[in-house]
Amino acid sequence: MYLLYKLSNAASFTYGNILLLYCIFNKDDITQPLSDTDDRNNGLNRDGYLPNYIIGRINLCIETFGIIMNSKPDKFHTSVLIISKDNHVGVIKEKLIAGGISEQYLEYDAKSKSIESAFNNVITRITKTVNPPCIYFIGSVWQKDIFDSIVDSKLKQYKVIFEGALDDRPYDIVQKEKAVEEPKKGYVYYKRKMTNKAIDALLNYIFPKNKNKNS
Repeated sequence: MYLLYKLSNAASFTYGNILLLYCIFNKDDITQPLSDTDDRNNGLNRDGYLPNYIIGRINLCIETFGIIMNSKPDKFHTSVLIISKDNHVGVIKEKLIAGGISEQYLEYDAKSKSIESAFNNVITRITKTVNPPCIYFIGSVWQKDIFDSIVDSKLKQYKVIFEGALDDRPYDIVQKEKAVEEPKKGYVYYKRKMTNKAIDALLNYIFPKNKNKNS
């Protein structure tokens, strides 16, 4: 397991836990096609319908959930939010239940299309909470940069933890997906960029590159 975390200006007191299990993937990643005639409630773990890297995230979610239930006093105020397409939720749910997570803890988000939109929905949900929950994002290790960018711009006041599973796909496929997932550059990004430019301009004024060393 790869455990990476971000605690940036976290809330002084949190209550409860939300695990964001990010499982949006393309149908081309599935080794066997899903069909509308599949029985979603037969209790089988049809791993063949899920890519290996998604199974890795699910297993990491099960492990993280177990740690919370064994160690945190607010463990019963925990939810696992499955972020995936409608036709994939059933198989993911089966694996989570088979891994020991009761269905009472499971929630679903089939509307989010990206990591950023998933976080936006969670922010809307907890923004007026006096003591917001601790947020765990469970994805792949390469999503850490995207996670950091979103947390820096939108979630500094919350306690947010990153959990990353391995991704065994080829480098070029991962990079292509990473480019799609990169969050839109908002106010914070441009403010930081302008600040950096101002600092560079000041340094160039104080220490001009063409300044005569003998002057």
